[in-house]
Amino acid sequence: MRNPLAVLAPRRFGSGASDDSLPRIPAPRRVPGPDVLAGVEFLQHGCGAEGEDHAPEVSVRGIDPRNDRGPAVASVHLTARPGAPCPDTVEELLAVAAPGDFRLRRLTFDVRHLDEVLGARGGRTLLEQLVAAPADRVTNAVFRAAVDADPAGDLDCDVRVVGEGDSVAGRCRTDLGRARLSITPLLTGSERLARRLAEARARPRDRAVRRCLEHALACELTSVPLARLVGVHPDAPACAVPLTR
Repeated sequence: MRNPLAVLAPRRFGSGASDDSLPRIPAPRRVPGPDVLAGVEFLQHGCGAEGEDHAPEVSVRGIDPRNDRGPAVASVHLTARPGAPCPDTVEELLAVAAPGDFRLRRLTFDVRHLDEVLGARGGRTLLEQLVAAPADRVTNAVFRAAVDADPAGDLDCDVRVVGEGDSVAGRCRTDLGRARLSITPLLTGSERLARRLAEARARPRDRAVRRCLEHALACELTSVPLARLVGVHPDAPACAVPLTR
């Protein structure tokens, strides 16, 4: 039996003279990949071996366009050493915590919130230029200088302390409430982190490139004090009921 598409194929997809009048599909823009493989951040920047045990888990959301869920509030999970104080609010946490009492265990945030911050500071256009050429050191420096002007917290986050205890699945959790997360100064604090962010935005569907960004952030967070990362939320609800002993 004769193929009914045999006549249609040369007319629609052939390389005849009439093909010159058809619109051409532009070639995709080629963006070079990162200069390191995913996971090598721990080894190249002092986060390997014992440092990797103290590096937090970082999850960056909102880069992959296939994730069509709305941006969620960032979350900060902390673990306490034995004998550390037991705060009930973020304000108490920052007031009573001594260096080493609490360690950042997990950080999750959505870069779509970051777009709003960059738009307010005039850095969105510069980020788009850096995404087009992640290895451009001049654009990298201009971008970081333009948006690294306000070190105050810029994203809302939920803070909780997790640890071993009597609960379902053997984990106890203490929610400390809403706080402010200073993520923009962290991402713009070094040329390496700004480049990892641009590479992830340039290759949004490449999970390995996004992991490079998350590993770079995890390495940086091992040396960031808690008070520099988390701040008291100005609109956090306060309890007006006096405590009774």
